[in-house]
Amino acid sequence: MIRFPGAGGIGHIGRERVIPMQRARRLASTAVVAVLAVSGLSACRAEPGVAAYLGGGKTITDAQVARIYDQARDELAKSREQVQPQDPTGASAAAVPPVQVPFKQKDVLNALLTVEVLERAAAAKSVQPATEPTVEQIAQASNFSAGWEYTKLYARTFQLRAALLPKVTPAALTDADLRPVYDRLLAGSASDATPYDQFKSQLSDENEKALQQSIGLRNELAKIVEDDDVKLNPRFGDQQLVLLSAQAGDKDVPLVEVSFAGAAASEAPFVTDVS
Repeated sequence: MIRFPGAGGIGHIGRERVIPMQRARRLASTAVVAVLAVSGLSACRAEPGVAAYLGGGKTITDAQVARIYDQARDELAKSREQVQPQDPTGASAAAVPPVQVPFKQKDVLNALLTVEVLERAAAAKSVQPATEPTVEQIAQASNFSAGWEYTKLYARTFQLRAALLPKVTPAALTDADLRPVYDRLLAGSASDATPYDQFKSQLSDENEKALQQSIGLRNELAKIVEDDDVKLNPRFGDQQLVLLSAQAGDKDVPLVEVSFAGAAASEAPFVTDVS
């Protein structure tokens, strides 16, 4: 059942050395690349601590990501201290391992990016977020606290997706779109493979509609990501906005997603990491 996701060094040139013309041209090209690289690095140093850039001068900072993550970590640590109070005799206890936060800083950045892009799409369509799932429902279905900002962001992604999906033009299911879905399901399943043609012909009406809507929304969001020229700090890893996933084997497999690197993925999708 397809369902929404729970988301070169510098060489030495000798004195008076003669360089052949072809090699000189290559060196000139390298010099231009080096100048561009240094310029980009200087620009990033002008705004240190940036996790992502979005269009319209919007930035998401490292501090913003850390604050949301630290809120959960600190509350979990405090809860553990209340359950396991210190020894009143003052005897040194065994080393206590760090608390296990059920998400990572890269997940925080992903939630912030996802909400930002979905809200831009909702504003363009004059769409209000759905009322469900609520933050409390998300907290009950996970091991998150309803008071965490991350939980609120996570719920917001579901609410925005739910409101946007019925408003997009459903995409025709071409082989170019459907084959990757099949391949991902196949890679995540331990059972015998159903042939692609059979998988394609046996899609239920419900799953076909879910795919058509999700791919339609993906196409619209990809345009927003491209137009906004989203740039990411590479230390947070690859970032995708997952629109549809399915249970395959014992894990969730993303089926329809948008890369936050956009169309520039093969060029320069990243903010230079100067941290």
